[in-house]
Amino acid sequence: PIGCVKMVMYAACAHDLMGFDHNKIALCQMGNQEAVLGATDKLKAHVTLLRERFPGKHVFIVSSCAPEIIGDDILSVADSFGSGSVTLLGGAGFRGDIWAGYSDALERITTGICTDEPGAAPSDGMVNLIGYLCDRLEQDHLANVRVLREMVEALGLGLNTVFVGPTNTSSLKKAWAALYNVAFDYGEKAGQALSGRYGQRLVRVDYPVGLGRTAAFLRELGRATGREREAEAYIDLQLRQAVPRIQAVRGVSLGKRVGVCAESQKLPGLVEFLRDLGMTLSWIQVTDSSSKVLARLRDELGASYDRIQINPRHPFDIHALKNGEVDIIVGSSVEKYRYGAHVPVYEFSYPSFDRHCLTAEPDIGFEGAVRLANNIANLLSRANTRIMGLSTELSRMELDRLFYCLAHRSPGVSAKI
Repeated sequence: PIGCVKMVMYAACAHDLMGFDHNKIALCQMGNQEAVLGATDKLKAHVTLLRERFPGKHVFIVSSCAPEIIGDDILSVADSFGSGSVTLLGGAGFRGDIWAGYSDALERITTGICTDEPGAAPSDGMVNLIGYLCDRLEQDHLANVRVLREMVEALGLGLNTVFVGPTNTSSLKKAWAALYNVAFDYGEKAGQALSGRYGQRLVRVDYPVGLGRTAAFLRELGRATGREREAEAYIDLQLRQAVPRIQAVRGVSLGKRVGVCAESQKLPGLVEFLRDLGMTLSWIQVTDSSSKVLARLRDELGASYDRIQINPRHPFDIHALKNGEVDIIVGSSVEKYRYGAHVPVYEFSYPSFDRHCLTAEPDIGFEGAVRLANNIANLLSRANTRIMGLSTELSRMELDRLFYCLAHRSPGVSAKI
């Protein structure tokens, strides 16, 4: 629809730092006439044109609120082209939250793409990872996939494909080659569908945010594949490397009060790690409709669960923020725009509009835990500089000019300093 053009183009192309081709998106331009008469004929014509222009390519149809409210039979259009070539992904926001939609989309991708007959028996040395969220085409996601691959390979396994990450449909079509479908929360429905299709084994795992959940991910994978010894050896090695680096910056975050907003898949590991940093949880906001995460949080927090505000109606009171009752928020760009003028906000969850990553820095695994601890410490340190008035004093001293002159060996600088 015309009203969705700007949103779709931004969502797919705004973070175009890895060469995303804008021509990969075609818009039907549904307007007033289609709103009255329906748009299925127009949609079918567009899909036909795409298939002729890009033979052999898989076409995804993304619906939106307007055609689904009108009642257009979009599914019949997709089905008319036969299986394995066109897949409908529902995008109407009124049908549920974005995370339920993502879970459903993954299931439809697996059933729509993975239609080939197996070329051989699934290998017990290969795994598919299902449920990873790649929300923008930047280097942190490539780094996350690298970390996932390294952890899988450390157990003596091979990573067959990732649903969905920086990949392609050719890779996804070969999902039959792996014996294990390793599913995060959002990938569970897709994992069940894929396992039923090819007779594979479904392995449910924690999303590896922070030290504890990364270790849990490895142990669950190790138990399922008979590689417990390899998992424990790798965990021990990585902890001996990561913990001293985290301890070096932990003093900055120790005792700081934090509010957390995140999707249910990331939340348990994030909450656990913030507590590992010695931070005090003030609020926890789950940004999706998952109910399973609350039981996990109760297990993680124990007696302190009832003392923390869980899903409060107004999680961050501006008056409380101005009075310094929260030192930092770990959330998304939404929290940054709402509360960033009053308290430091670290963009960690979806959506992230302003945080870009041009270098390969992960936010998952042991390496990602070190990065997260370091970034939170830096953000708190900058906030302390502002609170103490040092930023104003340094500006008054023209420190930036003095350092610039010193770097260029300008005369008279040493006397000024």
